[in-house]
Amino acid sequence: MSELEARFDALVSSVVVPALKPLGYRKRKLSWTRQTPAALHGITLQRSQGNTPGHLRFYVEVSAYVPDFARAVGATVPDRPEKATPQYSRRFESVIDWPGQWIDLESWTDTELHPAFGGALARIHQHLDGIDSAEALAEALRATGPLNLDLFAWWCATGNTEERATQLTAAQEEFGLEERWPRLLAQFERTAARFGIDHLSA
Repeated sequence: MSELEARFDALVSSVVVPALKPLGYRKRKLSWTRQTPAALHGITLQRSQGNTPGHLRFYVEVSAYVPDFARAVGATVPDRPEKATPQYSRRFESVIDWPGQWIDLESWTDTELHPAFGGALARIHQHLDGIDSAEALAEALRATGPLNLDLFAWWCATGNTEERATQLTAAQEEFGLEERWPRLLAQFERTAARFGIDHLSA
């Protein structure tokens, strides 16, 4: 085992596990999940495929799955939520302001990284803890961009014509000049049709 691999293992055992286990997260390999009455939250450490003995980069993925949201938009809810594909999945730099897209372990000392990473995990948990209902998930999905069809389905299912139009307009403003726009619009139209909405305008 390289020095960096040993340091990575130490980060997991001395920082990640102690930070997440008391909050109810269960570990499987490098993924931690926590099931609440309303949601399933996930935090995953993902190694870069380009790692070498002298270079170890990893990312952090955060995710959430809310069964009530899935039911509302007509999706199948599995017997075990951990089998479901999360509706919300983001890299941690999208939800907290540290440390950026990834962590290169060799660029940090353990004395610097361990407390900083522990604090980052606390903020990630706080973010996920707020995704505790279908409505809260919809709010979180706004940050994923206007092409999110799960969010569009939610506006259709809940009869929110204003938000539905706002999302469609934002999608057309961002992608309307691209060759693929007719295909993207067709996806929105098919989603709307599932809820008996025959005409869209943006």
